Amino acid sequence: MNLKSGKALNALPFVAVLLLWNAPFILKGIIVETDVLMELIVTEVAIFGGVLLASLLRGRMGRLYLVTTYISVATLIIMISTGLWRFALFYAIAFLLSIRFFISNRNRLDFSTGTIAFLVFMVIIVLSTSLRFATTSIDSLNSTGYAFSIYDNSSPLGIPFTYAYGIVIGLRGATLSFSPLTAVFFPVISYLTADNTMLILKGSNSGSTTSATGAVVAALACQCENTIGVLSGTVSSLALSILPFFIFLSAGLLIITNIYLHNPIRMKFPKFRPWMVVSLFVIILTLEFYIVSTGLVYDLALFGFVSFLSIISGFLLGFAVPVKRSLPMFSIILAFAIQAIMFWPHLINEALAVPYIFEAYNFAGLFAGLILSLSFKNRRTITKVGLIELIFSMETMITAVFLYITLFSISIFTGFSEIAVIDFSVFILILSLPVMWFSNIYLLSVRTFGS
Repeated sequence: MNLKSGKALNALPFVAVLLLWNAPFILKGIIVETDVLMELIVTEVAIFGGVLLASLLRGRMGRLYLVTTYISVATLIIMISTGLWRFALFYAIAFLLSIRFFISNRNRLDFSTGTIAFLVFMVIIVLSTSLRFATTSIDSLNSTGYAFSIYDNSSPLGIPFTYAYGIVIGLRGATLSFSPLTAVFFPVISYLTADNTMLILKGSNSGSTTSATGAVVAALACQCENTIGVLSGTVSSLALSILPFFIFLSAGLLIITNIYLHNPIRMKFPKFRPWMVVSLFVIILTLEFYIVSTGLVYDLALFGFVSFLSIISGFLLGFAVPVKRSLPMFSIILAFAIQAIMFWPHLINEALAVPYIFEAYNFAGLFAGLILSLSFKNRRTITKVGLIELIFSMETMITAVFLYITLFSISIFTGFSEIAVIDFSVFILILSLPVMWFSNIYLLSVRTFGS
């Protein structure tokens, strides 16, 4: 049997699985509106055709069949739990086919990568509210389900850019919304997150770093990759124009990381000259003065920016303090505590209302930055970069939490609108996410080549 015929045989079970998945549509169990029929067909053919082609070219059919195994099981559970017994058999057969050909095509790491990819994908579609479990009007229909345009049931806020030309599949107690964009990016982001994670773990003991250091680097790097991947799901359900940028940013950063992991190069940590530190300090102070003096600080997003700048100012100030010995590592906990308190909504309200509290607020940020800077002195480069990534990971995760709970209209910032909280969260994410990612790449470089 030649190579081409072998690949064709590997692809046939996948086509059979897709037909089984589409059985409810083919047998009219799920009624498809005429105006979305072509969109549904084109989206399925394009996405699954692309996934199949990529899997064949990269020799990753084992991972593909493991993911279809998980999806078949998940759909089977949904069908049974919502009382749609007559279609459960199709997904049971799809599960058996998938698991059979996963076993015959699996390679090393396929199980781990496929499992992580599926879990990340599920987290993304739940956080993005693409998959919802709730009673719908579909229950009143005689049919099993209904597939219709997302514009038929859109909210007053409109449709997010990421769900343009979207389709909603409504079942009894569950709805799935997707669009051409999410159908492409969500699987890509999920797979890249999983693949990057496994590549990082695989090389955690390589290079010139010690085993303990390699484990820490791997833990931080995996945290960064998973944060970037999951974050794309959180922001994709919002209708604000700036937020779709994040889904492209997430995919782009994950792709660059994947390329780097396959083709690593040595990176050098930039050295800051005294004049560079002084220049940055002056620029930051000037910018802070302008924002405060013009009243722009009352905008929650710009208030967060000023708080961010106060921490950076303290960090730069640490370069001028003539201390040769570094502070104990546990002192960083104090800086983290101050940083967390600065995100406390009630304190933000008080700082904007009372001038002396605002000044104390800025001095607290300055002090937190100074502690971090003094903690960096006389430490190895890999330790410094690891701490930077940890700090900005904290910034990213806290603001992502604010962003996510705001999606469900949970008000924790009294006196500020939902849009203001979203702007605040996005602004901090724009500042922290690239720094966290760059620190991650540098740590991977150190792991491979040494500092």
